[in-house]
Amino acid sequence: MGLRRLRLLTYGLTSVLFVSASCRRMTVQPSLRHDQFHGANVLLVTIDTLRADRVGAYGNPNGLTPTLDRLAANGIRYTRAISHVPMTLPAHTSILTGLTPRKSGVRNNTSFRLDDRIPTVATFLKRAGYRTGAFVGAFVLDARFGLARDFDVYDDRLPHNDRTSFQFAERRGAEVVKAAGDWIEGPVNPRRSESQPASPSLRESRPWFAWVHLFDPHAPYDAPPEFRMGRSPYDAEVAYADAMVGTLLDRLRLAHQLDDTIIIVTADHGESLGEHGETTHGLFAYEATIHVPLIVSTPGARSEVVDAPVAHMDIAPTILDLVGTATPNHAGGSERQSPSDQSFEGQSLVQAPLPGRPLYFEALDAWLTRDWAPLKGVVQGGWKYIDLPEPELYDLSSDPAERRNLIGRSNREDALRRLLAQLDPSGAPSAPGSSTVGASPPAPPLDAEAAARLRALGYVGGAASPKTQTTPRTFTLSDDPKRLVALNEQFNSALTAFDDGRSAEALSTLTAVLQARPDFTSARTSLATVLLSQGRSRDAVQLLRDAPPEEQASPELLEKLGAALRDAGDLRAAAATFEQARRAGDRNLSLLQDLAVTYARLGRTAEARALFSDLTKQDPSVATVWYNLGLFELQSSRPDEAAQAFRRAVSLEPSYGDAWHALGAALVKTDAAGAIDAWRHAAPLLPHDYDLLFNLGMLSAQSDRPADAVPYLQRFIREAPRERYAQDIRLVQQTLKRLEGGAP
Repeated sequence: MGLRRLRLLTYGLTSVLFVSASCRRMTVQPSLRHDQFHGANVLLVTIDTLRADRVGAYGNPNGLTPTLDRLAANGIRYTRAISHVPMTLPAHTSILTGLTPRKSGVRNNTSFRLDDRIPTVATFLKRAGYRTGAFVGAFVLDARFGLARDFDVYDDRLPHNDRTSFQFAERRGAEVVKAAGDWIEGPVNPRRSESQPASPSLRESRPWFAWVHLFDPHAPYDAPPEFRMGRSPYDAEVAYADAMVGTLLDRLRLAHQLDDTIIIVTADHGESLGEHGETTHGLFAYEATIHVPLIVSTPGARSEVVDAPVAHMDIAPTILDLVGTATPNHAGGSERQSPSDQSFEGQSLVQAPLPGRPLYFEALDAWLTRDWAPLKGVVQGGWKYIDLPEPELYDLSSDPAERRNLIGRSNREDALRRLLAQLDPSGAPSAPGSSTVGASPPAPPLDAEAAARLRALGYVGGAASPKTQTTPRTFTLSDDPKRLVALNEQFNSALTAFDDGRSAEALSTLTAVLQARPDFTSARTSLATVLLSQGRSRDAVQLLRDAPPEEQASPELLEKLGAALRDAGDLRAAAATFEQARRAGDRNLSLLQDLAVTYARLGRTAEARALFSDLTKQDPSVATVWYNLGLFELQSSRPDEAAQAFRRAVSLEPSYGDAWHALGAALVKTDAAGAIDAWRHAAPLLPHDYDLLFNLGMLSAQSDRPADAVPYLQRFIREAPRERYAQDIRLVQQTLKRLEGGAP
């Protein structure tokens, strides 16, 4: 196998060296060169919500991350890497585009979509002949948010979950790494035999780029039991995610897929875990959430530690520089008009980062979704400045936990404030409806299921109200997130309670939040959601109409008010309110679907059909749109058109139980075999739908294979609630006797 094989065999032995930082070479300039790994494979692993201080190579003594520690012991560890924003979608956008959120236009998880004209690292690698695959672990990185461009495969498939809370907004790391491994080892890249040397001349004709995203350390923390012993819930998830990275690397190593592969591992952001009063992430931008691990392991690498300021925006240009792929102009080059030629803001880490290099960061979700003060800041030379109504200044070298605010006590304050103004000359962050690269693309289309999946991950689902510089707003100390962190925690706990089925707790908590902050529109609409789930539509209508006058024109509030009016039976008022929300800029799919359904119930069939047609054109990849169109066609006595729509829904989401059930209903009069097949798909997905079970059993009993009905009928007798299904149970018993020859 030669020296390359020997290096791989010693891989595990060197892991013991990471514990002694003094044994490692500290530098500001890693031993990397342009085009050093021409045409090499690239494996980019992003671990969601991973604090740097949980990684052994970064000083943690608890043995949580042996895989990452081995990579660091055979690669380059960057000690001062930051995320530009502590939220999943914008952080990954920076990783893949080489841009900060100021340039990419993606500022939080719910309100933005990456402009289709902005290239990602996959764009450049695909042009260079690479296979490109992405495998993501949570709905927040769904293709609808814009990162799928130029990936041959973008695997964002999550199970569809009917009727219960949307805990299936994520999938475990084991599923993600299996999908990634299957693709990497696919037929285009056959395995080498043991006898073949891993030389560049024998590399497959098409190298691969794989992005693997593991969501597990993100709340809610629920690691497999074998990882929980003696660990906090968060630490258990970290250990599990590391083990899954190890599983993938072991598989690829055995297949000789790592012989010529650059491996880059980072986190999108960290987790507060109670520091500064924040339990999770997204509100603040302290080191707990923006300091991230960054490890680069290359073929033949030696152990190095780079103590220089680097950031997510540097990852894409570094990858392209190492493999010798053509890139756009770097920052400082000539500006181009087309967003497709957008220059990287980041720099390749082949070049030595300047020790005094300033790095921009922000946390704007609370501004976008709650109208709290926007948070922006800069790190330079070990100092950190946070621009808020109550500004903050920290000397990270002596105060890494950011406990001593030095505002008014250091001469660095004015310089950092001026530097931030230079990095962000607009002075105001862009919002939905504005963009730094041209006309902003529409906000990502969200239906009710998408909003619920985001809520299950702790995020407010739906587009933020548009904010522009033409609507000036003076923020005071009362708008500073530091003054509102307790309210933020209450709100998040209410979302969790609701998705866990604790509606009464969610109701009381959200009521308390609104008493403290009546202008908290997302809390008001969330409280209305709880009331509607309890059948209290009139109370929801009143709650929404009681909003402060300046909030009553909010598209988010109007959409929820329309739903409350519809549920209260006032269809005309509901339609008018939905139309008002649409005029106010609400582009969520849920609004258009609600309006179409309301038109249908009002007998405005042509308008309803036109809206449904627009929905399927706007985003044909959303299964619930096709499902609702199918229901509309079924209710319009067009079963053939309904069946076509339901088939589209289940082709997009094979685990969509309600769509399979409805497909059977559309086929039952014209294609009994097709109806039976659809209901067989639905039955395991809707295990407590006894009407479905009854219909499947009885229709199967009338088919040319009546024996197939027996297990369904027996289960119906066993499980169906007798107080509700007593008459049906007697009929099923008679049918079973006939099938078994006990009755004529």
